[in-house]
Amino acid sequence: MAPVESEAIVKAKASTIWKTCFQDMKWEKWDPDVVEVTNIQNGGFMEGGTFDFVMKEGPVKVVPCTLSNFQHEKSLTFSGSAMGGLLSFSGTVELTPQVNDDETKVNYTFALMGCLGSFVSFANPKPIVAGTENGLANIVRLSEEAETK
Repeated sequence: MAPVESEAIVKAKASTIWKTCFQDMKWEKWDPDVVEVTNIQNGGFMEGGTFDFVMKEGPVKVVPCTLSNFQHEKSLTFSGSAMGGLLSFSGTVELTPQVNDDETKVNYTFALMGCLGSFVSFANPKPIVAGTENGLANIVRLSEEAETK
């Protein structure tokens, strides 16, 4: 299965989205599959920062991650692997301010890779698609609520 790509126009500034959904390393606020982020190291929320996702379900409960493609209020990629590399993943969020400065286009792409990740993606893609779309919907909701405060 190809990466799941989802996008939305958010009625919030990129700075609001960044601060509300990513900066505090509280992924569980918007990612329906994450219980919490732990073991934040190497500077945390910055290029090369590392942390662990504690997952709600699945065969692997703690998944180590690394941040890359980190551009403040513009983009980030979180990626990692488990089970000796049989399961790996990559998620990228890109924020693009629109002509109306109070709106931002959010692109969220997520993919499972590796032998096991590819098999899971092919055999049962619905949870991956739903997780990506629900995550983006939560980013939109949280950001728009924060923008109106």
